[in-house]
Amino acid sequence: MQSGWSVAILMIAMGALSVGGFGVQHTPTLAGWVIAGALICSGGILFLRRPFAWYLGLAVSGVTVATGFAAQLGRPQFALPVPPFLSIVIGLYLVLRLVISQKYFMKRPTPEEQ
Repeated sequence: MQSGWSVAILMIAMGALSVGGFGVQHTPTLAGWVIAGALICSGGILFLRRPFAWYLGLAVSGVTVATGFAAQLGRPQFALPVPPFLSIVIGLYLVLRLVISQKYFMKRPTPEEQ
């Protein structure tokens, strides 16, 4: 649960599947494409195992939760094209997994690990 690579894979999968046809309620808007792209990019950056990647992943996960709530409140054009509840739950799960794996990203790799 503390490994960062599994969180990265989950973020990439969420971004790709949300606009790729899995669970899509309607066609993706520009905001949906931007959020999906941010999930994919931040998931890729998490593989670098640096502190800034953790903060970026946390911010993008928070945006996913916030836009899920916006869609639930009647503004689906600002969110991923999936059911709002799915966006909220996946975003909260990503936040939880990132908080659990914080030490993985904050410690400096030793020369033996590089």
